[in-house]
Amino acid sequence: MGKIGYHTAASGVISYQLALDVTANNLANVNTNGFKASRPSFADLIYTERNNNNEETQFGHGVRVQKTDMMFEQSQLRETGRELDFAALDEGFFAVLTPEGNVNYTKDGAFYISQNDEGVWELCNEYGAYVLDYEGNRIEVPFKEGTTDIDANALRDMVGVYTFENPYGLEQVGDNYFEANASSGEAFSNPDARKKQRWLEASSTNVANEMSKVIEYQRAYQLNINMVKTHDHLEDIINNLRN
Repeated sequence: MGKIGYHTAASGVISYQLALDVTANNLANVNTNGFKASRPSFADLIYTERNNNNEETQFGHGVRVQKTDMMFEQSQLRETGRELDFAALDEGFFAVLTPEGNVNYTKDGAFYISQNDEGVWELCNEYGAYVLDYEGNRIEVPFKEGTTDIDANALRDMVGVYTFENPYGLEQVGDNYFEANASSGEAFSNPDARKKQRWLEASSTNVANEMSKVIEYQRAYQLNINMVKTHDHLEDIINNLRN
C-alpha cells in the first residue's frame, strides 16, 4: 500500500506523455491533405476499498489512455484548379495499391500520373501507390483523342470512392493511410459517395484547440512529475529515519 501514491502519479506521467504525443502528431500534420486528427480518451484504473467496514471509502490507482479516437468530421475544402486533385466528401476514402502490394485507404486526393514499363500512364500518389477505380483496378489515365491533354471528366468518373460501415474503427498505418480491419468492416465501393475534382480536403487539425490541449496536458504532466518527486523524497526521509 505504501507505494500507491508513487504508482498513481507514474500512471499519470505515462498517460499524459502519450496524450502529448498524439497532440504533437496532430500539430505536425496541420498542412497534410486529408489528415484526420486523433483524440486520446482517458479511463480510471481500478478502485479499491481502504476500509472494509465502509464501502464508500475508496481510492484509485491512477489513469491510463484507454483508446485514441479518430475525428472524421468533414474538413475544410480548398479549391486548387488542378484536374488531378480530388476530395472525397463526408466519410468517403480513396483506395490505393501500395508498392508493397497492400490496399490502403486515404483522404488525401493529391494525385499524379506515372508511366509504367509498358508505356501506360497510370494515376498514383506521391508515395508511388496506384489509385484504384470502383472495381479495385489501377486507373489508366484517359487522354483526349489525338492530344496529350488529360480527359478530366472521364478521369473523375474513374476515381473510386470507398466507404466503411464503421470508419472510426480504421487503423492508421502511416503515410496518411488507413487499413481496414474487423472493427471497421470491409471497404465497399460507393458510386453514390460524393467527390469533387480540382479540390483538396485540408487537415482536420484545429491549431487553437490543439495548443490548448498542449497546455492542459503539460500542466497535468508536470503535476504528476512533482507527485513522483514528492513521494520519492518522502521515501528517502522514511529510509533515513529507519537507519
